[in-house]
Amino acid sequence: MKKFLIALVIVAGTATLLPIIGNSVAQKTLKENIDLFCANGVEIKNETSYSSYLNTKNHYEFRLKDAPKFVKFINQYSDAQLPPYVEAAISGVTIGVDIEYSNFPISSKIILDIYPITLPQELEQELKQESINFYNYVDKLLQAKGVLYHMNYYISEDIFDGFIKDIDETYVFDNGNEMIFKLLNATYYGEGPIIAPKSLHTNILDIVLDVSDKQNDETLLFKAKELKTSSTFESQSTYASSASLKNFSFLLKEHQKKKVGASIEEFKINISSNVQANAGEFYTKMSLKEIKINTRDERSIKVNDINYDISLDGVDKDSYEELRVLTSHSGVTNSPDFEQKLQRVVTKILSKGLSLSVPDMSIKKITLDNETPVDGFSFMSRMTLNEDLNLEQHLKSSPKEILKNINLASTLKLSKGFFALINENVPLSSLAGAFVKEQNDKLIFEVKLNAGVLSINGKVIN
Repeated sequence: MKKFLIALVIVAGTATLLPIIGNSVAQKTLKENIDLFCANGVEIKNETSYSSYLNTKNHYEFRLKDAPKFVKFINQYSDAQLPPYVEAAISGVTIGVDIEYSNFPISSKIILDIYPITLPQELEQELKQESINFYNYVDKLLQAKGVLYHMNYYISEDIFDGFIKDIDETYVFDNGNEMIFKLLNATYYGEGPIIAPKSLHTNILDIVLDVSDKQNDETLLFKAKELKTSSTFESQSTYASSASLKNFSFLLKEHQKKKVGASIEEFKINISSNVQANAGEFYTKMSLKEIKINTRDERSIKVNDINYDISLDGVDKDSYEELRVLTSHSGVTNSPDFEQKLQRVVTKILSKGLSLSVPDMSIKKITLDNETPVDGFSFMSRMTLNEDLNLEQHLKSSPKEILKNINLASTLKLSKGFFALINENVPLSSLAGAFVKEQNDKLIFEVKLNAGVLSINGKVIN
């Protein structure tokens, strides 16, 4: 009994002291990240802390003091480098961060609210000059934490989730024009470090931008519904990403004129890159249920069931990495010999050989001006480019020799109705008539290139 009471006292005492000792895991993680940002262009403008028996709350205000240094730091974690104008666009911005965590070491959860307090200096000055009332409105919105990211970060599991605070704002300008902006039900979750996650998934229910010119009876409207993205990253060169959008619409209405607009339904895209093996593999697949376009001259076009599927494999790994690094800096540096470097590295990639496959590129239906829909087309192709270490020399001296290194097999199937639509604007009958092969209501073109010999439906083209 005595030993039991001693053990109970020890357990109870330890439990009592835990919050006093503090959550060293959370404290260490926060300090490491704050020190990292402060070493890369960010300064602490204000800092307060409050601790209760159970929780600790910290408030920070971070000011972006050295934008070039911060952009250089961020670029370490991104394939595409941020262009120089971004530095001016974010310089001087102040970000508020509210942090809360449990004082019990057994909890690894950190709660963060991240929100801009001030605009970047350049944008702030421009708004003040153009409209002090609009600037005051934006400043008031920011001070009220109107733009806020909420995050739950679990240190031990290295995962996070959160949401973006709903934005539903209406502003009337001095001249009576009205702007409405909505961002609703935006959530996200992911895995890995926040600044460079291994995976990231987002969902946004609604995005709306509506600008109305009351005096001239003009309207500009953008709407997007159910935007979803998902990405996983093994490295800057090996990743898989997908996105989907239930619908998107754009409308421009002008006084005494017809509406100009476009809309899409059920857009999906998947992209992947894999360079873990000796050769790179790249894949893109896109589908679109419907797209509509209306023009000022009362013309319209509707296209249904668009599909696009393409893959590239056998790409030399080292040459591709050279291309990736070169193009990632294209928007940052204005190197006068960039085009020459790009041409050289592309030639190097092609000289090592590769394969291109298009299993499906198709459109099911096309409708012009609300008339009877016509069937579209389908295209599939497979091309292999053989290795040619003298490719650069052949490009200069004998370009025709390059054709001998290409093996191509493609099939294009057009409906007669679709061919007629094309032929109305670009006469092709005389050119295609000599090679076309008919099959029911389809026109078929089978194109092959082997050993430098090109043929269409078995007929050799000299």
